[in-house]
Order: sequence, then C-alpha cells, then structure tokens
Amino acid sequence: MSGPRQLVLVTRDEGLAAHWRKALGVKNARVASGLADLSRRQRDGSTTLWVDDSIASPPDWRTTEWQALLAIPQVRVVATSSNPSDERAMEALDAGCAGYCHAYSDPATLRQVQQVIDAGQVWIGKSLMQRLLHGTKQLTGSVATAKDDWSAGLTAREREVAVLAANGASNMAIATECSISERTVKAHLSAVFTKLNITDRLQLALRVHGIS
Repeated sequence: MSGPRQLVLVTRDEGLAAHWRKALGVKNARVASGLADLSRRQRDGSTTLWVDDSIASPPDWRTTEWQALLAIPQVRVVATSSNPSDERAMEALDAGCAGYCHAYSDPATLRQVQQVIDAGQVWIGKSLMQRLLHGTKQLTGSVATAKDDWSAGLTAREREVAVLAANGASNMAIATECSISERTVKAHLSAVFTKLNITDRLQLALRVHGIS
C-alpha cells in the first residue's frame, strides 16, 4: 500500500514558496531549487511537484531530463508562471505536465488545482479550456452544440454541475451557483465522470459541447 503523496515546491523564490505553503496548508513542504536538486525519493515516489517556471525561464519540458521525470506515473507536475500564457500552458501540458496555472493564484484556486491533480485529473484553467473548445469547433467546420443525449443517465443536479464545469467554472463557483458545498460538487463531478466514462474536465467540456 503506497503512502500519502509528498509535495515538493521547485522554486528559488522564497516568497513564492511561502505563498504556496500557506495556500496549500503544507508548512513543512520540501523545497528544491531545480530539477538537479530533487532527491531520488522525490523523483521516484508518489510526488506532486509545483514548478516555478522562472527556474529556467521557462523550463524546456522536452529535454531528456524533464521527459524522464514526467514519464514516471507516480510523479505529477504542476507548471506555474508569474507571467502565464496559453502557449506556455500548451507546451507544458503537451509535454506531460498535469496542470498549469498562475504561480501567485489566490489560495482557493491553488487548492482547487491541487485537488484536481490529486484526483488524477488535469488542470488547464478556464481561459485555455475555452480556447481549446473554440479551436476544436473551428476544426470541425461548424459550431458544435450540446447534444441532448450526452446527459442520459445523469440526474438534473449532475447535469447542472456538468454544464457549469464544462464552461470553466471552478468547484467554488459551482458550489455558489448551485447553493451546495464544494464537497457535494466533487461528489457530483465524480459521478458524472464515472457515468460518462471520462477522466477530466476537458473531456467533459468536449462531450457537453457536442464535440466528442
């Protein structure tokens, strides 16, 4: 039986490390200054790495060293930037990172990212999700619309939560909109993913918008 995931903050910025520790509630999280500073246990164990892209301005995720790390199933990498862009997000996600976000996102967003990553899903953020949906619609040559049958088997509440999530709403925003707790939102999304046989929000968005 594997133990809990360890959290490693990869940054040279002490202020950023402090922000992550406070936001994620991990006062004793280890800090590494770069890829070379990661121990064997941190490389091979069940680990989530929060990576500040300023360590290499930004990292080249396609190098042999990063690819070897990203190929380890137990290791999940969250790429972050103080100057994020959809282009850098695509590069990181395409290389195998499990998420991409603003390094100094508010605590609620950072916790949301961590929860999604811990659940084995991919975090891409609202802006990139909308861009990907728009690009996919253009490639299909038509404006895709949600198909009525995508929600067959879902309850009315699950459908409501699914539509909000598919349009980029965070768990907190969904909870507020539906007047339910974030825990309940997670339960609904878990049920939706299982019923639709999908694994993450991008797949959900494509299904809801009639693209897949």
